[in-house]
Amino acid sequence: SEEVLSAIRRAVGDDFIIGICTSYDPAQPDFQPIEEMQRIAAHHDRQELVDYFTIGTGSYYDFTRIMPTAMHEDQLGVPYASAIKEAVTHAKVQAESHIRTPDAANQVIASGRADMVSIVRGQIADPHLANKAREGRSDQIRPCLSCNQMCWGRRYRDYWISCLINASAGREFEWGGDRFEKVESPRRVLVVGGGPAGCEAARVAAERGHDVTLVEATSDLGGQFRLAGMQPRRAQILDYLNWFARELDRLEVDVRFNQVYVASDVEAFAPDVLVVATGAVPSDTGWQRGIPYREELPGLWQGNVYFAEDVISLNAYGLGTTVLLLDDVGTWKGAGTALYLAHAGHKVHIVTPWASVGRELTRTAADFAVRERLKKLGCEFYCETVIDEWHGKRATLIDLLSGEKFKLHCDGLILATVSEPFDIVSMDLPENTSYEVHKIGDCLAPRQAPAAIYEGRKLALSL
Repeated sequence: SEEVLSAIRRAVGDDFIIGICTSYDPAQPDFQPIEEMQRIAAHHDRQELVDYFTIGTGSYYDFTRIMPTAMHEDQLGVPYASAIKEAVTHAKVQAESHIRTPDAANQVIASGRADMVSIVRGQIADPHLANKAREGRSDQIRPCLSCNQMCWGRRYRDYWISCLINASAGREFEWGGDRFEKVESPRRVLVVGGGPAGCEAARVAAERGHDVTLVEATSDLGGQFRLAGMQPRRAQILDYLNWFARELDRLEVDVRFNQVYVASDVEAFAPDVLVVATGAVPSDTGWQRGIPYREELPGLWQGNVYFAEDVISLNAYGLGTTVLLLDDVGTWKGAGTALYLAHAGHKVHIVTPWASVGRELTRTAADFAVRERLKKLGCEFYCETVIDEWHGKRATLIDLLSGEKFKLHCDGLILATVSEPFDIVSMDLPENTSYEVHKIGDCLAPRQAPAAIYEGRKLALSL
């Protein structure tokens, strides 16, 4: 109101910020929030009281849209910015919220829907984004994953923020930012394994001038991370892996696909430095956090048991219509696999020892949107529940709160559980090698992608 605005002007003068927050009220179906925002913006614009509006989405009562994860559509704030742009003639309008790339930003501005754009997480993922775009090097920009795992995910815990794919973020005091100094004496570096840890180690070592060869057992880079990128709404991961491929090519890294290296191959290669980054494999025990004293899940030998990794890689043959997914880790491994199955038409029952599905996604603000979509696709949740025994076509479950046992009929069981380190390289090497040997990523200890990329960067900076 004018009365409120006059009071603010008297207190702070003419230079102040106005926040306009509107939301849909189901009790007032005729209320149109965009029209109300346009009315307020036009009122201030006519009097030239505001120089610019910046238009985001969400609020602290709807936090998931302030920093939208991949579960939300791209350019989430653009329609609202466009609506305000139509209502003003003096003020400039900035669009926020999930505008991920310079190309997308250029398209928004060129279309006249906004005068400016705000890209925040994208410049955490690559602090050189603006310069690379200005210099026509957009293909070299490290693309944000919209994952919130190490930016908001760490701020949520009241830590300084970092970035899943740019481990230098937050460590500028230690590593000097996302830039690299050439070494005086280049070395011959062999990286075995093309997952995120191996790719980052190879890239940074090559940036510093080392002669780098990377060998990968499959026909693609990425390892288990590529499977994550094949889950619904997570293709940004594939963009990131494609960026790795372009960067390794630009840096003249010798990438050799479909080659399985063992100790004898390493000895024949004779590197100065060996980096083992061979990742992890699924554990076949079905061990569950909710009943940790049991080393194995009884009944796995009954058959119709698959790993989450098999599902995404299309190796789960004869899965059946109704499936039971054991999500023991609470990460994208379980929730993303369930989404994949539900989108493919399966009826999915999710069992988890946690109080909610996607428990580890809570700090990224992705969990609610994931559960919402799973529910809409007909998935059933069994929280604070474990599997007592698998019977081939049904399972006996235990409600951890009551101790009650009950049965559930399903065509197959999918295990989204802990993995085990995989290393067939260093285990057979001579005790005293003539070269340095380093292990990084999941072959050292299975964890999530930020740890793998961090270790790849840290090791390469030390060579």
